[in-house]
Amino acid sequence: MKTCLKCGAQFADEAMFCSNCGFKDIQFCPECGKTRVPGSLFCTGCGKKYYTAPEGEAAPAAPAPAVEAAPAPVAAPAAEVAPAPVAEVQPVPEAVPAPAPAPVAEVQPAVPVTEVVPPANYQPAAPVPPAAPVPPAAAPVGAPAAAPAKKKFPIVPVIIGGVGLMAVAGVAVFLIATTPSRKYKQAVKSFDAGDYAQAAAQFEAAGNFSDAKDRAEEATTLMHYSNGKKAFEDGEYDKAKEEFDAAGKYKDSKERSEEAEIAGHYAKAVTLSSSDPDAAIDEFEKAGDYKDSKDKLYDLLVGQGDKALAAEQFEKAADYYKKAGAYKDVSEKLQNVLYEEGVKAYNDKKYEKAIEYFTSAGDYKDSAEQIKKCYFQLGEEATAKNDLTNAADYYLKAGNYQNAAEKAKEAFYKRAEAELAAGNTENAAKLFAEAGNYKDAAEKVKAAYYTLGIAALGNKDYDKAADYLKLAGNYKDAQSKAKEAYYNKAVALLDAKDFANAAEYLKLAGDYKNAKTLLGDTAYAQGLEALKNRSFNEAKALFTACGKYKSAPELLKVCDAEITAASGSLEDAAALYSKVSTKTKVSGFDVQGRRQFIITKNTLEKVKGTYNATSNNSYVLNVSVYRYGRFKYTYRRRWYLTSLASGQLVNVSYTENENGTFDITIKASYHRFLNYSLLQSSVKQEVTTVTKTLNNQKKWPSSIKLGGGATLKYKKGVFTLSYSKNQKVSKSVKNQFRSKVTYKKPTA
Repeated sequence: MKTCLKCGAQFADEAMFCSNCGFKDIQFCPECGKTRVPGSLFCTGCGKKYYTAPEGEAAPAAPAPAVEAAPAPVAAPAAEVAPAPVAEVQPVPEAVPAPAPAPVAEVQPAVPVTEVVPPANYQPAAPVPPAAPVPPAAAPVGAPAAAPAKKKFPIVPVIIGGVGLMAVAGVAVFLIATTPSRKYKQAVKSFDAGDYAQAAAQFEAAGNFSDAKDRAEEATTLMHYSNGKKAFEDGEYDKAKEEFDAAGKYKDSKERSEEAEIAGHYAKAVTLSSSDPDAAIDEFEKAGDYKDSKDKLYDLLVGQGDKALAAEQFEKAADYYKKAGAYKDVSEKLQNVLYEEGVKAYNDKKYEKAIEYFTSAGDYKDSAEQIKKCYFQLGEEATAKNDLTNAADYYLKAGNYQNAAEKAKEAFYKRAEAELAAGNTENAAKLFAEAGNYKDAAEKVKAAYYTLGIAALGNKDYDKAADYLKLAGNYKDAQSKAKEAYYNKAVALLDAKDFANAAEYLKLAGDYKNAKTLLGDTAYAQGLEALKNRSFNEAKALFTACGKYKSAPELLKVCDAEITAASGSLEDAAALYSKVSTKTKVSGFDVQGRRQFIITKNTLEKVKGTYNATSNNSYVLNVSVYRYGRFKYTYRRRWYLTSLASGQLVNVSYTENENGTFDITIKASYHRFLNYSLLQSSVKQEVTTVTKTLNNQKKWPSSIKLGGGATLKYKKGVFTLSYSKNQKVSKSVKNQFRSKVTYKKPTA
């Protein structure tokens, strides 16, 4: 069983409406099937309204069975039985037989009496109990017993009672037919039958009964939706759109409204296609992709374009074809229109407009040749107006059309003569050059540039002079004058120490005066600048070009040495620097300092590292002198230690300084004797470690004093440490302690 969401009554699971109040049961959305959220009026899936009371609303109590109003009392003999209220018809006692009353069905209302709602002040009459039967009169004593008389039923009261019952039934039927409940039930039947208009009116008439208002809204929506579908099927698209719009958000109303609108445009377009093509085009455009709108639109546009073209309405035809081009390729038709427009414009002597049309036509037919033809005509018009500037330009654009090229040269020549006469020599020269081989234009070009070059040379504007004279070619002494300009420019650059540019101008000056000598000076000066800037590759190229000029060969060695050192080959770099003369000097670059730096660094790279002791020669020399009168006796005793003591080594490291010197650190550990006791005949000895730092060294020292009588020397990969110390015991006795240790790097 299910519980009604409105009144709380129980009814069968398969029933759609409450058997008590008629309320429609909705637990799931009838549109999308989504489960109803308790308390919601609309589906959370598709937005459809449920038309059910919210869960939180108190359910009204089930209505009490209605009781029919009692008929007005009818006068009857006291002996007759009063009719019972309609609500409960009492049977006639068997002891008092009476005519059979009319069947109850004949006086029952069309609907169960329990559905009639009585007036608010109605009180049912108390049932009247049936009258007790009258006992028969007692027979006289002794008289024979009379046969019991046949019982008669009172006719009038029964008839009156029947009429009363019929009156009550009529009232009940009237009340039932006009109650909200009855109207609601009738509306539900209309709704289920699909008569949504009638259902909406009946739900409205039901007033506030149950969910009548919501059901009326639902019926109205369905009425509009149903009407929209029918109107669409009947081709009444405007009406269909109105109805779908009125249906609001119901199902696909919005989409169907849009479809109806588009279908309406399509239908109008089809109707107008023959009578008003332009209006049909507008409607097909509004129809968009509907059915074959685009195909029909294309056909109409092309047809209208063809008509316009036949009527020589070229711009109109072009507009139609351009629109058609959005749907299919009509490039050839469009090109044809543009070409025809060009022809018409040319015939009307509107040459510039014709050029625009022929240009837009692209490669259609002979459009390119037609463009040249138009430019030629423009050139002719400009020449007639003595507008030589535009004439020349038009003739050039005309290309090889007829004699356009020759006419262009003629225009340039005439313009050049005019400029020359006005004193605008430079403009004249350029225009004579444009005239090419027309008459004597070539010679006049040279003459003009020669004049300009000589003027610039006099003004010491050597760049312009050289440029002009170069353009003058072989006119008079133009080439010699050009070299003069180059030479003077180079000298000015040398004064400004712009050697690179000066060299270029000296090369152009060729054999003018001492240009070659200056070129050598310039290259040498450039080399020195590059050397100062440590651009050794550039300097090498420049010194190579100088040959044996000044100290270029020595400086070339310096460049090679520096380039080699930069590559990491110190051995080769030192060898190259060793060949550089010690007298070579350059302002701004310390050649000898770099020479010594590379050689010393190469030596330090060889020397650095750790050396282990490989041999040891240590001894104590005891000298005793004895005198006997005139005689002196000297006794010498020597104690040797040739075995190697552990811990003897030499370590050399270095760092470079910014001033081109080195800091050299030497750590030496060596064995030595410390003293000797003749009495004890013993020698004290130990391994001593000394660290020595030599700062700002420019060379590797050949001999290093370690202090305490120790001296370290290096030669060909071997260190030798010598130690010497004298010990005076007395005037006649002294000891000498000496050590000599040899160190080498361990071999791999």
